[in-house]
Amino acid sequence: MCKNEKGAVVLPVTMVVASVLIVFTFYSIEKFNLEKMFYKNVENVLVLDHLLLLASHEVQNMVAHDAYVDGGVLHFPNGTVEYAMISSEERYFSMELFALTTQGLSRKVNVLYDIEEGELVKWGKVFTLNDHMNK
Repeated sequence: MCKNEKGAVVLPVTMVVASVLIVFTFYSIEKFNLEKMFYKNVENVLVLDHLLLLASHEVQNMVAHDAYVDGGVLHFPNGTVEYAMISSEERYFSMELFALTTQGLSRKVNVLYDIEEGELVKWGKVFTLNDHMNK
């Protein structure tokens, strides 16, 4: 075996190993970017849910201190929530909450409160929209 024949095997093996490492690096970068996008989307949805939860507690407190709440807007650092009375009976009242985050995510929710018990009875999501996806 000549010296030149040994060198002919090392270069292709080195190229294959380097190619595999480069492909694995690009795969890892792409996987990281996908997970980062997923994390951001989940974070935005959690902010939206938190806004709606804060608004429902605020409206519940308003009803506990005032017999009649018609509607209005609540402002929070991460967005706004509009609320409107849908129906009111002797024991129950129904409201619609529409939340819009600063990131452009919005959700409409119908809630049913029990006035006598002072608690939320039913929470029904109507829809969720992401303004960035619709553009």
